[in-house]
Amino acid sequence: MEYDFIYNRHTGQFSIRLTAEHEVLGRFLLDEFGQQAAAYLPLLQQLSSLKPQQSMQYQGREFLLEVENSEVTLSHNSLFYQSVDEQTGQQQALAEDDLQLDQQGMSCQCGLEDLLKLLREWQQFLAD
Repeated sequence: MEYDFIYNRHTGQFSIRLTAEHEVLGRFLLDEFGQQAAAYLPLLQQLSSLKPQQSMQYQGREFLLEVENSEVTLSHNSLFYQSVDEQTGQQQALAEDDLQLDQQGMSCQCGLEDLLKLLREWQQFLAD
């Protein structure tokens, strides 16, 4: 997983730049935990303590982070609340307008070790 950490001196804001397939992860981190290094400690501790075959879930305000067999899946909550009929109807309505539902920006997957590395480096960047 490739990423860059950015600090804007003019605004005092931190941001994370990730590849398109993982950019939802940056949104999750900033929306859920903000820019305070200490806010990431509970999640880091929980993820670090997982054994290879253990699973866990972290339900955030907008995203669900799931770990199973050292694989991480991050999904936007809206993906869970639509029934198949609603999804089909929505897709048909969008197709009539020549539009498509973009679910790429609503979920991503990565390995647990990659996520832990990102979290540790991001937390260190925020603390410096």
